[in-house]
Amino acid sequence: MDKETKRMVEFVVALCGPAFVVGYLIFWAILGHNVPPPSAYGMTPEALISEYYGKYRSDILLGMIGCCVVGLLYLPWSLLLATKLSDEDGKLGVLSLMEAAGGTLTAWVLAFCPAMWATCAFFATTIDPVFIKVLHLTTWTIYDCTFMITTVQLTGLGCYVVLNKKQTLFPAWTGWSAIAVGIIFLPLVLIPYITEGPFAVGGTWNFYIVFSTWLFGFFAPFSYYMLKDILSHKLAQPLVAAHSH
Repeated sequence: MDKETKRMVEFVVALCGPAFVVGYLIFWAILGHNVPPPSAYGMTPEALISEYYGKYRSDILLGMIGCCVVGLLYLPWSLLLATKLSDEDGKLGVLSLMEAAGGTLTAWVLAFCPAMWATCAFFATTIDPVFIKVLHLTTWTIYDCTFMITTVQLTGLGCYVVLNKKQTLFPAWTGWSAIAVGIIFLPLVLIPYITEGPFAVGGTWNFYIVFSTWLFGFFAPFSYYMLKDILSHKLAQPLVAAHSH
């Protein structure tokens, strides 16, 4: 593959990240009526149906199926990020592999869990509400309490950026920020035990702070510097050609 084609591929893959974020906001947050999500751990099965799945059934079904598609756009974006960690020495080390594996498994969770919520919406009015609540809560427990998958990704990424003094693509502060975001996820383990307050499913910390820091403390800066690197190479080529003449 020639350099120009490689850059074009990288540019398209880099755009998968922003496409994932925009798509997930539309399908999961808006159509899925998850701003904030219902605190189902403290709701009766009947209330979960009447106030959520029954009330917004069509929206939730469409939104969650949409998430099954756009959620996996996180996968190519994460793998591109891993290659940026390996380009200097030409191979993936343990830290870049942590980023790649963590990103891959996170993408699976981002698609798999919405598939389960879509199933809840599909059967919401036809089977016992108890089964809907069990599946809904099982899925939320997977979605939030497996946060270590993403923490591993962010730790590998952050340590690579901080410890590799030779790399110049990502500023050191982005590495520290990634590590901090991974640590901020820790209170998610409290979700099955707390039904109200900042550490509940839709609470200030475990919903708004966790998702906001992931977006602005990790995803946005790394997307920016990857795109900046790709576009700088594309812009540099015409200048090199001009000087050669």
